[in-house]
Amino acid sequence: MENKDLEVLQASYKQIRDWHEHVNPTLSWRLHSRGFNKKYAKAKDIYYYDDKGTEYLDFLGGFGLNCIGHNHPRIKQLINDFLESQSPVFMQAGILPGPGALAQKLYELTGLENCFFGNSGTEVVEGAIKLARKATGKHKVISCDGAFHGKSMGSLSVSGRKKYKEPFEPLVPGCIQVPYGNTEVIESELKKGEVACVALEPIQGEAGIIVPYEGYLKDVEQLCRKYDTLLFLDEIQSGMGRTGRMFAYQYEDVTPDILTLAKGLSGTTLPIGALISKASVYKKAYGSRKAATAHTSTFGGNNLSTLVGLTTIKIIEEDGLINNAKEQGDYLIKNLNNLKEKYPKFIKDVRGKGLMAGIEFKKQSGLTSKMGEVASKVIFDESLCSTVATLLLNKHQIVTVYTLNNSDVLRFEPALTIQKQHIDKLIYALESVFKLRFWGMQAHGGKIVAQSVLKK
Repeated sequence: MENKDLEVLQASYKQIRDWHEHVNPTLSWRLHSRGFNKKYAKAKDIYYYDDKGTEYLDFLGGFGLNCIGHNHPRIKQLINDFLESQSPVFMQAGILPGPGALAQKLYELTGLENCFFGNSGTEVVEGAIKLARKATGKHKVISCDGAFHGKSMGSLSVSGRKKYKEPFEPLVPGCIQVPYGNTEVIESELKKGEVACVALEPIQGEAGIIVPYEGYLKDVEQLCRKYDTLLFLDEIQSGMGRTGRMFAYQYEDVTPDILTLAKGLSGTTLPIGALISKASVYKKAYGSRKAATAHTSTFGGNNLSTLVGLTTIKIIEEDGLINNAKEQGDYLIKNLNNLKEKYPKFIKDVRGKGLMAGIEFKKQSGLTSKMGEVASKVIFDESLCSTVATLLLNKHQIVTVYTLNNSDVLRFEPALTIQKQHIDKLIYALESVFKLRFWGMQAHGGKIVAQSVLKK
């Protein structure tokens, strides 16, 4: 390797693990000991490659961030040409073209006039909560059980899993959780006149790929209009073409007041998040000269990241990736449902839309199976789903994991470039795992764990 600054990429797997003693040693050990212990040396489109040249099919997609594929040649060329041009990346005392051009494009796609750019999903969710409170003068936020909006204090406060929330209490006050898909409870809270916004995911990702009833978003929108409350839709995971529309809310005749994006906007390359809102909302919050700097970000909205975001949208549109997500997603969900019919002992449900799909595993009945579930939890920290993910990776070279707020759901969120032959490989691998039966899965998974623990 000619570039001396890149020599770190040639480090051995053991050296990388040693370095991670200064990052998150417990998480590093968990991944290593459960068979997620490959040295990934290359990524291209829908694949990872380890240092031995083994190819791994990426059905995790970085929790939905990989929309256009790893290391897309057009993004690589953009970054190289940008750096060669010596254009400024940052300019806090002036304005640059990248953020303005991306904001204009997002306006064309959504009809929402104003953008704030951050570096991540949780950052723009924080911005959305602040925006709603300042624009309305109200302080309460309604969100849903099972929701995932991030792990910083504000976004964690409107998220839904106690495991992540309880250690950091007291969280931001005024955050109300309601059942997803239940509008009666939302209305009972809105009647009190204290709610700044209702925060919803059009499809709940980390709750286990939960798709609400058709018309749910429209019903909530009408309630928000009735009670003078803002509708905030979080499309960080479901947006950017993943569900077969550019944004999942576009399946209904809905216009949010506030919209957040991240993940797929990154081109699978550079961190970026976008908070988009109606001009009327933005002006109430930040329209005065005094308030114009009330919410800013040092690195957010830099020239390079926003150009990557803009080019990512162009790739999605020009390469027909939205239509492909719909077509391949239908094919994926159809085949997962076929597996459900063949293996009802294991699969409780199949859910999803487009290339945002998941299968929920059943709790096993009987004393021996329950004992096996306990063993699986001890070994893999969570449920049978963890065992299946370990087997998929180590036996079939397919990468995926469970959803964060429901560890019984195995997620499938590949790049929107995926084709039928890749889905066929996944279905074959899943069926091969199910054919092992419950205790066969445990035995094979346990062997992988034992070998991993002994591996340096």
